[in-house]
Amino acid sequence: MAVKWITTPYPGVRYYEHGTRRTRNGQPDKYFAIRYYVNGKRKEEGIGWASEGWGAEKAHKVLSHLKEGIRTGKGPQSLAEQRQRAEAVRNAEAEQRARERLADMTMETFFRDYYVPRAKREKRSWKTDEQRIAKAVNPALGHYPLRAVRREHVQAFVDGLVDGGAAPATVKQYMGIVRRAFNMAAETLIDGSIPLFTGQNPAKSLRLPAVHNSRERYLRKEEAARLIEAADRLRSPDLHDAIILSLNTGLRLGELMRLRWVDVDMGGAIVTVPDEDKRKPGGKVPLNEAALSVFRARKGAVGADAGGRVFPPVAGGAVRNNLSEMFRKLADELGLNAGITDKRHKIVFHSLRHTFASWLALAGTDIYRIKTLMRHRNISMTMRYAHLIPDATREAVHKLNSP
Repeated sequence: MAVKWITTPYPGVRYYEHGTRRTRNGQPDKYFAIRYYVNGKRKEEGIGWASEGWGAEKAHKVLSHLKEGIRTGKGPQSLAEQRQRAEAVRNAEAEQRARERLADMTMETFFRDYYVPRAKREKRSWKTDEQRIAKAVNPALGHYPLRAVRREHVQAFVDGLVDGGAAPATVKQYMGIVRRAFNMAAETLIDGSIPLFTGQNPAKSLRLPAVHNSRERYLRKEEAARLIEAADRLRSPDLHDAIILSLNTGLRLGELMRLRWVDVDMGGAIVTVPDEDKRKPGGKVPLNEAALSVFRARKGAVGADAGGRVFPPVAGGAVRNNLSEMFRKLADELGLNAGITDKRHKIVFHSLRHTFASWLALAGTDIYRIKTLMRHRNISMTMRYAHLIPDATREAVHKLNSP
């Protein structure tokens, strides 16, 4: 339906009335438009409704400003262009206000409002991060504005940790938090466009203490037998079976505790460690007779259904006995850690996995098969066992004094 335009006392300004809508004073709502010429061509553009605050006089002021811009060539050539420029000015002002707010955001505020909430969604170890931030990161760096943190500030934090006696691995973990924080800040946008942090990550390429935390010591056959026998005497079938399974499959304690009967194929003599998000790589591990015997005994003893856990929670609860702590106490009681202070040489439950790989190497298993069985991400992780593999050069040296 065609509308009826009504002229106003202001040249170039007209309006039409809405058929049913009324303003607050009961008058018909009016829609205002302006007409003007650009390069000899007439243009008409809508301004807005009276209910939105528009009137003939206000529309005329907009029209006058637009005509002045057209006449001088220094202003917008249309109402749409005028609005775009006004929007650009508002956006620039909003961006400036946002940047001013960001300039004052401290590391402590960023950790609280951005880092920890995101870590809760993405990291299984977020609680540990939160504790480390409160314990050391915030006291050292928390008062700095996020954008004011420099490489020397972070290096001073590292040096302070080292001077305080923190282990190299612990320092590396703290630095992982700081480095991740700045990477996250660079990805976090305010108002959809302004990153919380720009520039080079100040936690990059710092001097860090060398980390030497790989296990060096593995169990001799006699030591392993003593552990198994002692666990049997303790009448702890879970600890006893976990020791045997780890020695013969290389599974970590956590992997054993999460293992389900559906993952154990006793007919095919293979166990499947599932791939899980945010965990170590899974894979398939063949089962020898020692491991199969444990699985058969447990299957008969616990009577678990096909979907149940191989190591079900104690008494149907959600929390198991701490087998790692039980193992540590057992190793100490047997004197396996007597006089040893270097943790690389202490026997802990993870030493059983290290022993599995070491025994494979001593038996002459090639390094690539060991990598597959250990489910290492890359061969460099496996090469630490290469020196244990018998080879012709070792045999040649031993023959020097042979008759």
